[in-house]
Amino acid sequence: MQNRRFSKKPASFTPSDQSLSETTDPGQSDPSQDRFIRGIIKRKVGQLVGRAGFTLQDRESLEQDLLARVIDSLSKFDPEVGHRNKFVTAVVERYVANILRDKSADKRDHCRIRSLNVRIDVGEEEPTELSELIGEAEQDARLGRRRRSEQELYELVSDMKALIEKLPADWRRLLELRNQMTMAEIATLMSYRLLPT
Repeated sequence: MQNRRFSKKPASFTPSDQSLSETTDPGQSDPSQDRFIRGIIKRKVGQLVGRAGFTLQDRESLEQDLLARVIDSLSKFDPEVGHRNKFVTAVVERYVANILRDKSADKRDHCRIRSLNVRIDVGEEEPTELSELIGEAEQDARLGRRRRSEQELYELVSDMKALIEKLPADWRRLLELRNQMTMAEIATLMSYRLLPT
């Protein structure tokens, strides 16, 4: 009995005779519907889940990223140079390798992430939260802020005093009272009506 799927007849076409749309499943021109492309993407994403910090929740996003990469790359495919499936496989494997390389970079290494609320032993002292051991410079760098120098603070205070002196008397009084009272108390004292918030 002869296997219908594999016949011994030579192929009647050469790869250069086919257009890109003909290299996908018969009747399909959409690469996202191609069984081979969908299959290799699902397989590679399945291998990624559980590695480099990827979880099941990342699966759909990774599949979409890989599919977008394949679709972008198919415009560069030349059937005279190689087979489409080999080309797609190379694109997917390179992109996955790049994802793994980027995720495992020292600054993004998910294994090195620690909570600042972890209690650690510090010599003979009692366990202390890690956040208490971080200095102001490290906190500022982590939060993306910069503290003003003593000179900058002095200049700011001086500028504010000069600016406040130029304000009308009622406004100056309001600012002075604001150091000690709430806005509602100041409004009552100065007979102003507060607008509802």
